[in-house]
Amino acid sequence: MFLFMAFGGTHIANLPGAKVTTQSGTTLIDTSNLMFISLSFGLSLIINVWIFFRVSGALFNPAISLALALAAVITPLRAVLLIIAQILGGIVAAALIEGLMPGQLNVGTSLSGDINIAQGTCLSAA
Repeated sequence: MFLFMAFGGTHIANLPGAKVTTQSGTTLIDTSNLMFISLSFGLSLIINVWIFFRVSGALFNPAISLALALAAVITPLRAVLLIIAQILGGIVAAALIEGLMPGQLNVGTSLSGDINIAQGTCLSAA
């Protein structure tokens, strides 16, 4: 449910009509759309934490589940089950948004036009 609501908000904010075109022809995303995306993720997380904190301890990220298992906060079996459920939940959320919304799923991230892949990695020097 977390990713379903977040992907839905992001997809709506990234529809072609929500872009801003500059005089030079460059297409940019409107800053109000960035706020809409961040609010859709934030509100989705708040709602789902409130609903599921007694079921899974409000764990929605497989990396957090793995870290808690390595720190012996949760059992390895519970971590494996949570990770499988989280990954499957993300796949199902993306498939549902893909099927329910018009056009292709548009929730990916990308680099700006002047940034190449080498500059966009965390390994590049600042």
